[in-house]
Amino acid sequence: MTDYTTEIQKLVNSALDELATEHAKGKLIDAPVANNHFLVRWVTKALKTQSFDRCVGDDLIRWQKMGRSKGNQAGLEPIFKRISGYYAHHLTQASEITDKQIERFLDKMESEGWEVSTSEPLVGEGKIQIYTEGQHSLALCSEQCDSCFDGEKLVKTMSWFVRGNHAQFVEMASEAGFMVHKVTDYKSNVKYHGEYLVFPNNRGDQVAEIPLSFVVK
Repeated sequence: MTDYTTEIQKLVNSALDELATEHAKGKLIDAPVANNHFLVRWVTKALKTQSFDRCVGDDLIRWQKMGRSKGNQAGLEPIFKRISGYYAHHLTQASEITDKQIERFLDKMESEGWEVSTSEPLVGEGKIQIYTEGQHSLALCSEQCDSCFDGEKLVKTMSWFVRGNHAQFVEMASEAGFMVHKVTDYKSNVKYHGEYLVFPNNRGDQVAEIPLSFVVK
């Protein structure tokens, strides 16, 4: 079975490489409108020829729809560059996730004024409401805090539930070494909280959330 993390990098890097080749040959001017038009056509061709594994099919369809609905405003080139750069940044580092790493992250969130809860079962428990006093809340399922680890190593996907400043959460998670994958902004089974997934070794099955501050070098 093809790994999504590998295939999404293959996809965006292939597109950017072909774009750069067209520039080098003088067949395409290096300008936002021309680059976006080329990538929209490239995405459509990739879909028709089934050039990539089906695990990235939804991404290709989404980008094709963006190209059709937004035209020159779709901005596929910066999207592809951010995905390529962000994945290269995280996955060239040691990507194994441990319970100590998560504990340090939770301590950091608390120091930034977030309310952190790990005391209640949340996954598979139906609709749940967590009562907190603060504006920003991060909740982890107590059962997952035990069952998702083999020794210190994360071996199963965890759900992290977030209320409040989602952008700050994504930024701080990235700084701590986590690539988080959004399921929903707020309509999770934990009332008023959005849900994000954290995968073993950061190898998710969808595009990770990229911090607003991330700059492509």
